[in-house]
Amino acid sequence: MKLDCLIPAIFAMSSILHAAPQGEVSYVADPKLGDPFQVLFYDAGDSSQYRATLIRYAGPFEQENGSKPEAKAVVFYIHGFNDYFFQKELAQKADSAGYAFYAIDLHKYGRSYREGERLGEVYDLAEYYPELDSAIARIKTETKAPIVLLGHSTGGLIASVYAADRGNGKDFAAIVLNSPFMDMNTNFLLELAVPLVSKIGSIFPNIEVPRTANSCYSESIHKNYGGLWDYDFSLKNFESIPINLGWLRAIHQGHVAVQKGMDLIPPILVMHSGCSERSDECVETYSRCDGVLDVEDIDRYGRKLGRNVQMQVIENGLHDLYLSHEPARGNAYQATFQFLDNVLPKEIH
Repeated sequence: MKLDCLIPAIFAMSSILHAAPQGEVSYVADPKLGDPFQVLFYDAGDSSQYRATLIRYAGPFEQENGSKPEAKAVVFYIHGFNDYFFQKELAQKADSAGYAFYAIDLHKYGRSYREGERLGEVYDLAEYYPELDSAIARIKTETKAPIVLLGHSTGGLIASVYAADRGNGKDFAAIVLNSPFMDMNTNFLLELAVPLVSKIGSIFPNIEVPRTANSCYSESIHKNYGGLWDYDFSLKNFESIPINLGWLRAIHQGHVAVQKGMDLIPPILVMHSGCSERSDECVETYSRCDGVLDVEDIDRYGRKLGRNVQMQVIENGLHDLYLSHEPARGNAYQATFQFLDNVLPKEIH
């Protein structure tokens, strides 16, 4: 075999070897959400330096006669920054709509965090690829249903660049993005400085980036402050988590990729709130607007992701649309599953 043919073959074999969790691993009961959620802890990446967690909702949709039909598709959820999977209602809604549900806690996040690590630390979004590959490989051993990527915020950015680098998403049935992180939400002057700061981050990745301690978005979702939901503050910090120039560079490189435009093959649904709010004061609009990102950025760059993109505005929606008050939350669920029912091949329904 010629050398120029051998090298791609070596890389292909490496990809196969890392395509599934290493060693004997099995699901255990989820200590965070309880039955019927199950978790599988596994190592992924070169030398298994990353620990990830696959979460499965083990409450399959049942017809009135008690049978358990094959799911229409698998919804595979990727969480955002300073986050982990705790949106149990989303899993329940997916199951009720006839979709199997899985989620991942990425390395250095949530259930995957190990003592001594820096929460959310990443220096290249491609670091997440081995654990995503492994999770998807495991899912495929459990069901023949097609797979839908569902990404929230930074998870939406990760889903986009991951799909682009995996054959433009040719193996995914659809992609749903819930308020995806498509651009930095800063003032004009700071946005101009981001490319330069990103370059500096390649040399000095560990330099800390100053941030404001704005907890208004957290207050809008947590039940102790006027929101509707409960979550573990040790896994999702109330005032976000520190970032450094290495993290900023990784995010900026992802932003450059989506802002240039992508050619993703699957049908894509991009959802966002009807308004944004970034006041330093926790004003009333935090309860009905995106308190993290600029919805105009999401609209502008979301349209450039692929060949078939549908945009959906969820009025009065929060940054995580599935955590909004009603009726916005119900509208987000309806938009999601109506989109999937419409774009998935009819023969698998």
